Amino acid sequence: MTARHALLANASFTAVSAVILIAAGGALYPLFALSSSWLLTTIGVVLLLYAGSLIIEARREPPQRYALVTAALLDAGWVIGSVIVLVIAWSALAPAGRALIIAAALIVDVFAFLQFRVSRTMAA
Repeated sequence: MTARHALLANASFTAVSAVILIAAGGALYPLFALSSSWLLTTIGVVLLLYAGSLIIEARREPPQRYALVTAALLDAGWVIGSVIVLVIAWSALAPAGRALIIAAALIVDVFAFLQFRVSRTMAA
């Protein structure tokens, strides 16, 4: 996998996730023990901005190592945050909410791993 492919794959998943959170937040918020959809909508908007930044970095010629490392660290932060949410709110979350958080964290973890791995093959 190339740096460009890793960043674009991450951007694609991130953008799709963002659109789902924004468009379906009204239906999803009860799964996450929230009282309204505003947090999911806010996360969706932030994810759209992140997806845009990943696309910008992927389009650089060549993509920069720091972009891959930064994306890997941000993705690792997402995974850690997901674990914290699961630990703190496990009993309040609907089973489907737990499953969505776990699935997203696993996918994001794969992107973090791929981006870090590709960054190690690039010159500093």
